[in-house]
Amino acid sequence: MGLDQTLTLVKRFWYGGRDGEPTILVDGFPLVEQRMEVVDWRKHIWVHQFFCERHSEANECQDVVICTDELKLFADKLERWIDDPEALPPIDDKFRGPFFGVRESDEDYEESRDYYRAMAKDEVKAIRKAIEWIKQQPPPVIRSPPVKNEFRNAIYSVSW
Repeated sequence: MGLDQTLTLVKRFWYGGRDGEPTILVDGFPLVEQRMEVVDWRKHIWVHQFFCERHSEANECQDVVICTDELKLFADKLERWIDDPEALPPIDDKFRGPFFGVRESDEDYEESRDYYRAMAKDEVKAIRKAIEWIKQQPPPVIRSPPVKNEFRNAIYSVSW
């Protein structure tokens, strides 16, 4: 119970519908999507604030597609947060739910914040690697007209 967040990469396949051949079959069925985890957070109120202030649906337990420009902005802010605890604000009360983690008024607020800041360096590396992965879209399938058979993006999702 509480705030669980994940940043995932999604690779979606288009296999041409009725006329096309499936790109990949799994147990006889066309594979249409693969998800890979970039970062998994638990009660990270600073990350949740970042995405909620940009996407209202982020606080509604809906998957939010995150573009590479926004991922870069997030990685830059997270990187600044390592040295500057004010670079990422904690969650605003309008986005806070029950069991979301520490509050600024809690005795262990700074200890909790600094714990997450210590993990941010590895998270930034993973996010920057994800940005490059998204940019490496494969070329279109040669048809008339050419069609793209693979789509890549990032998803921020939450549950509680």
